Amino acid sequence: MTEISPPCILAIDASTGPCSAAVWSENRISAYIENTKPVMQSASLIPMVEDAIAQSGIIYNDLTHIVATTGPGSFTGIRVGLASAQGIAMAAGKTASGFTTLGVLAYAALQQSAHPILAILNAGKGECYYQYFGAGPQLHALSEPTVGSLESALALALQGPVTVAGNIMVDAAGFTHCGIMFPRADAMAEMAARSFGTSHALRPFYIRAPDAKLPKDTLTSNLL
Repeated sequence: MTEISPPCILAIDASTGPCSAAVWSENRISAYIENTKPVMQSASLIPMVEDAIAQSGIIYNDLTHIVATTGPGSFTGIRVGLASAQGIAMAAGKTASGFTTLGVLAYAALQQSAHPILAILNAGKGECYYQYFGAGPQLHALSEPTVGSLESALALALQGPVTVAGNIMVDAAGFTHCGIMFPRADAMAEMAARSFGTSHALRPFYIRAPDAKLPKDTLTSNLL
């Protein structure tokens, strides 16, 4: 009988401004690096990945899977994260998949809260991306990912306390922020390793169309 090796996963997030990289190996998070300053993501992300690989004591060939956040979030950040993950996967000959930013936020909050979760991110133009998830122990969505006003997000809440995760502070009765401001790569690595949540193809998930349009012949156009 062939012995199945435990998962060894590289996770990458650059979808909302801050960026992070994590490695799951030997049934734990073996490395986690974050940069909360939303500048120069394209220049800083790969060095962060290399540092995470080195700190975890593995090499790229040890990886069994690469995961990245697909959105919604920053158009540029999503592209940077997905292009990095796709490039590493192709170079290492590994499989790759993605998780939504809202799902990753909710999973991280689930470890801290016994209440339903509102995962919410600033979408600009006075709007937000949001999705509701049920209380643990398993991650399960109660609504679809949506873009709309904060008022519409709050109106969708079920009766009772709600835990908030994301980069919008909700000042309303019954809503308490858990302190998780952006999708963390370590939470996503654990999601992938433990098969929590639903993984998707490594393609952008914007919810709404980006304002900027990239030329068809750009390096990352094959992600569309």
